[in-house]
Amino acid sequence: MDETQDPTRRIQDVAARLRHEHASDPTIQTVGWGLPRRGGALADDLSIIFYVTEKLPSARSIEAAGSAPIPAEIDGFPTDVQVVRLRPAAAGDRDEEEYDPLRGGVATSNSENHTVWFNGSGTLGVLARDNATGAAVALSNWHVWGDGGSEGDQIIQPGHPTGGDHIEGIGKVIACGPLITSLIEWEAPPPLAGGLYAGAAAAALAAAASDYRDPTRRGQDVTMPGPGALTLGESVDMAIEYPDLPLPGVPFATQVTWHYERETTDGVLEHDVTEKRVNTQFLLGKHVVTNKAAYWPGETVQLTAAIWDYQPRPCDGYHVVAHLIPHRRPRTALRVVLQPTACPRRFPDDPPDGEPPTTRCVDFDDHPIGEYPSQGAFEWLRYLSTGESPVRVVDWFSPAQGLQLPTRPLVLHHAPATRVTAQVVLFHPTPVTLTASNAAGEVVARVTSTAEQGEEQELELTGEGIVRVVARGGGGEALLLRYCADPVREQGLTIAVGEHVAAGIRAEQPEHDLAARRLQASRCCFGGSVRLPPDDEPGRWDVHLTVQNVNPVPQGTPPDQAATVIGGHLLSAHTSAEVIGCTAVMLLDHVFDVI
Repeated sequence: MDETQDPTRRIQDVAARLRHEHASDPTIQTVGWGLPRRGGALADDLSIIFYVTEKLPSARSIEAAGSAPIPAEIDGFPTDVQVVRLRPAAAGDRDEEEYDPLRGGVATSNSENHTVWFNGSGTLGVLARDNATGAAVALSNWHVWGDGGSEGDQIIQPGHPTGGDHIEGIGKVIACGPLITSLIEWEAPPPLAGGLYAGAAAAALAAAASDYRDPTRRGQDVTMPGPGALTLGESVDMAIEYPDLPLPGVPFATQVTWHYERETTDGVLEHDVTEKRVNTQFLLGKHVVTNKAAYWPGETVQLTAAIWDYQPRPCDGYHVVAHLIPHRRPRTALRVVLQPTACPRRFPDDPPDGEPPTTRCVDFDDHPIGEYPSQGAFEWLRYLSTGESPVRVVDWFSPAQGLQLPTRPLVLHHAPATRVTAQVVLFHPTPVTLTASNAAGEVVARVTSTAEQGEEQELELTGEGIVRVVARGGGGEALLLRYCADPVREQGLTIAVGEHVAAGIRAEQPEHDLAARRLQASRCCFGGSVRLPPDDEPGRWDVHLTVQNVNPVPQGTPPDQAATVIGGHLLSAHTSAEVIGCTAVMLLDHVFDVI
């Protein structure tokens, strides 16, 4: 190389060559050049920059990922490694695209005080900073935000919604505020996203506004006019704060303040209420399986699902849908409504009749060494890597194989269990911690390994209704060798809830005895089938189960009683325990293959 060549031209040439050389490296997204980051700050030193999906802790981890360590210097230039996730922009109509972080050139609109239409829509021009305060500001045209609006209006992105996108925009504003603040995002397949946004919006409003008597009737109760006075009009203003994300199927909290006014011929009567409310529409567990692990194109998939609910509903009081989504075509789905059926005597999560629970285990010796997607399933054990990095089965503890625990938390979830045991081995001084929670989000058990390396350790978690275990620590160098769970008995699921959840249930469903803050579940099972396309290509399919309640109020019920029951709640939870900011990461329920 000509050392007299301009350094900028030389580093450009080196970066271009390295991009070509590393094009097949699964961990390197691209190679560029610029100022490196040293201690989190930019340094004044021209460097070659490798943009990677994750920084791996050791040469062993790098090799397992199919890569090689990056040298400290290449052709006289220092190197820098930066973690970044480069995602191609979505193709298609701009109104269907969502960007995070927000950037100019995408659709936006004014959503203030409208639930049916928006003031206007158009392009988000510029994001900038206020010179005086440093606050984030944005610029767009008058017809986009100002026409029909006023100072202080809420602005959202994506822009003027169409169809189901309207509910998506409302859900985002309800959950996380207007433009510039974080927006709730679902890392969900497109066929499910619209329904989940609708569920989030409906759950948020229902949790805050529904009651044994709605705010208008409660205001009427305490503002009866005097003798001879007439009511001329009524109004209710409500302000809702969401200290928790309003995710459907989760017992999130709301803080509600509402003001009722009754205008009468004798004057205005008022009533104010401030109260904390909790979403009480959630399941204690759900599970769905297919009759086989792999199918030929054109075969019929038989599905069996079970749900556990603490509310006293008949099994025909649910609307249960299985969504089958192929990895090769993630914007499409096959859907089937599952019908109530007798629970099979040997449903995969049940012990045989009259026998104690049978421990079920996933042994990673039974799975091929190699890389797996960031979320999926090993038999009945579903997993999610919250850092979105792939997971790997490796043989570092030969002859045993294990699942390498990533540097970010790994979420493991399954049907309700009473006991979980995990065999782990460490190759890094950072211990591994396992945290178990139930469907109400209550932590029921936690255990931490020792820092001892190179020796197998057994960690045990015991609690009622364990549906989720989060694994942290290990420095990216720990292995999960085996994972076992003891499923609950057929009708034996009981879980503990926190006082805020218990108080919410007492207020809306006083028939529940919550003296010990415990919920007893009943189980319902559902079945159905769907035929795969006869020309389908080989690949993996995900199954997502959505569950809604049905309004069972018979015709003729007095309106004030009928108003206390709302159907169509999305009862099923679909997100991981690791919610960061306003981003909710989707969990799947089952996986099968087409061969």
